[in-house]
Amino acid sequence: MASRQIQIPLLTWRRLVGDLSARGAGSRETGAFLMGMKDDGDRGVVDYLCYDDLDQRALTHGIVEFHRGGFSKLWDVCKDRGLQVLADVHTHPTRDVRQSFTDKANPMLPVRGHVALILPKYGASSKWSLAPAGIYRFAGGGRWDTFHADAADCPVKLSLW
Repeated sequence: MASRQIQIPLLTWRRLVGDLSARGAGSRETGAFLMGMKDDGDRGVVDYLCYDDLDQRALTHGIVEFHRGGFSKLWDVCKDRGLQVLADVHTHPTRDVRQSFTDKANPMLPVRGHVALILPKYGASSKWSLAPAGIYRFAGGGRWDTFHADAADCPVKLSLW
């Protein structure tokens, strides 16, 4: 995976966080894949795909449980629209954005360099900034690197466009 930062347009971020907050309805975790154009070298997010749009059973137990059929749909959308997965984001119920044991053991894409974000309070406090988010990059072998949104080496940033 490229080392350049993933750029998320602020308007896309606000729409995404609003969607996640609404889908979680203040009572369940939800999430999405952040998508960019494939093979153009750009690391800009152009769209997102919510887990429950790809897998109707993903949110039925209050936590995210994404099933293999959802991945089949994800790869079909990527192929049809010329997209690739740049990162994933999911919500937690409290302010705690540390990865759970399940988060650490089950990356959405177990590929070294994949970026995962966790939003607190079902996303309710994250519309204007990445600062409340937990930001992680999969290092392989069950290991993750942790980043703060303000760090120069943070793998994801909000942009104006």
